Amino acid sequence: MNSILSKFLNELSSSRSYTENYTSGNMSKDEALKILGLSSEADQNEINKAYQNLMKLVHPDKGGSEYFAQKLNAARDKLLKR
Repeated sequence: MNSILSKFLNELSSSRSYTENYTSGNMSKDEALKILGLSSEADQNEINKAYQNLMKLVHPDKGGSEYFAQKLNAARDKLLKR
């Protein structure tokens, strides 16, 4: 799971347009899947499991980043249509 997070963080920090996309609130389903490291066939259980595993790594209360936690929240919400 750490490799998924590392890949996401690297892509996010290396691409200004990628970062602007996420902060604009216009996250696409493909972007949400990429953040959570999931395929388009992922079901609700897989989405929640990936979210929980990644959130354990980036949660601000655990020394992580509020920014990345917000992106995980947005990705989960997009995929679960919240």
